[in-house]
Amino acid sequence: MERLAFSYGRSAESYDVMISSGSCLWTPDGNGVLSVLSQGKYWHIPGGILAPPEDRTRIVEQLKNVARENRVTILLFCVGPEEVGMFHNAGYEVSKIGEEPVLDLGRIDWKGKEFEWIRRQTSYCRRHGLEVVELVDPAERTAVADELMGVLHEDLQGRTYTHPLRLLEGEFDPHRLYRRRLFLARIRETNRIAGFLACSPMEAGGAWAFETYRKRKDAPRGTMPFLFREVIDRMQAEGIRTISLCLVPGKGVERDPSPSSYWLVRWGLQTWYSRLNFLFNSVGQNHFKSRFRPRYQDRYACITPKSSPISVLSFLSVSGGLSPHIGNTLRNLAKSMRS
Repeated sequence: MERLAFSYGRSAESYDVMISSGSCLWTPDGNGVLSVLSQGKYWHIPGGILAPPEDRTRIVEQLKNVARENRVTILLFCVGPEEVGMFHNAGYEVSKIGEEPVLDLGRIDWKGKEFEWIRRQTSYCRRHGLEVVELVDPAERTAVADELMGVLHEDLQGRTYTHPLRLLEGEFDPHRLYRRRLFLARIRETNRIAGFLACSPMEAGGAWAFETYRKRKDAPRGTMPFLFREVIDRMQAEGIRTISLCLVPGKGVERDPSPSSYWLVRWGLQTWYSRLNFLFNSVGQNHFKSRFRPRYQDRYACITPKSSPISVLSFLSVSGGLSPHIGNTLRNLAKSMRS
């Protein structure tokens, strides 16, 4: 399974199959696998089809048969533009769910006015003794695992959702990283971790996703852009082709060209992105990621046989969207109304 996830994953969430609390759906020939988070009659599949490209069209048809035979609704998330045609042709309902910022490596030099903000943050962090190190040794990774979880929970402490949202933010387990790469931003003099970035492999390591990144509340200003820049430079020097900065949910859904798009998905995500940032700050996410001047590509949800209000509710339940921290929600709502 790890080999399939590493070799054939094409979305930021593909490698999460290695640590998912859900189940796995294998193809009859054993050459493909999908990660399934099920809730009753609704099977949510993040990360796409982990199989050789020549098998994917057949698997798309097989999934329709599975849905029909088991009387379930199958929902695949974060399908890319290069694969969405297969689902259209097979009669799936297709809805845009957001846009993914992607960096094409090879010519990023951080020069010019467009990268001025990145340069300022980098300079500030270097003056304040911040450094970036990659942990490769399994023993070193294990030694900092509990501290990383502490940083993650500290970063989420005051947010509406005090836990990562599955299906939207991926999953992170520092005790089970496998071929993920782990970078730390730490204070040079004390070795105290200020923030971290866990990167997931795609396309046999030719591309990587900046999937999980968190920082302490008292981390030096600019810790995350500094960490991103350092890792981008290292990966560019290694000859890696692309970096995904991961899905921005709701971005651009009003420009959905799919004729089969479900109105409730489109309306809900557009409302979330434009009006409900006290719940999940997609606009703030996009603002930060746009500083790196990425190109954007559409990402879709592909559903068979079709969506319904109950399937949307199931998505919210499985992702954790129905379990906000009430106190934080009220505080963040009040703050958004004052601004």
